[in-house]
Amino acid sequence: MVEFPVPRVSAGLVVDPNPMPSRKEGRIPTSLRLTDTIWAHDDSRPPATEELRFQLDSRLRLDLTGVPRCRWAPIQVFPAFDWDSCEEAEVATGPIRFEVALPEKEPVKLSAAATTYNGRRGTMLIHAQLADPVDAGLVIPVKLGKADGGIYGVSMTASFPEVAAGSGSLVYFGLRFRRGIFSVACTKRHFQSGASHTFADGTETSTTLRFDC
Repeated sequence: MVEFPVPRVSAGLVVDPNPMPSRKEGRIPTSLRLTDTIWAHDDSRPPATEELRFQLDSRLRLDLTGVPRCRWAPIQVFPAFDWDSCEEAEVATGPIRFEVALPEKEPVKLSAAATTYNGRRGTMLIHAQLADPVDAGLVIPVKLGKADGGIYGVSMTASFPEVAAGSGSLVYFGLRFRRGIFSVACTKRHFQSGASHTFADGTETSTTLRFDC
């Protein structure tokens, strides 16, 4: 059995523009950037991420009204799904990075550009085309919903499939949502959001994100 070190995580949230009006009346369209970095304290490969969940401050509101939907068919093998057909459903872009440790080979870093699309009702789809040493298309479904309550509003839960038959571990994940998908009213001096992880070895972590406005 492979034993993994306890992972360390660092998540981030940036809202633009900032500073913004700190009044109760009115909301302004904003772009939102979410980041997530995972590493191990001894520089070894962290366990694979199974689930990453962001819970956003209730003053950050998500509105996908009028955004076309990408109707990806998961059982479609040939011909390959044409992601260009979902161009109008694009809502976010950003890099994604994995560390892959194949048997009897040195670990390698694998980077790809990820694109997020508005999916079927209550979902988003993150797509990235991985290259050498793992040549495959990666699709990460994201479930949208209401958070657990309290100060949080929107919940975004990304479920990660295995990469390289379990030999790949997520080490960085970043998404920048285009302006207008989210809107905000800064009625206090800061926002508070949360990020939590579930790893393949059963480890769970959670962290609180604070953003001054």
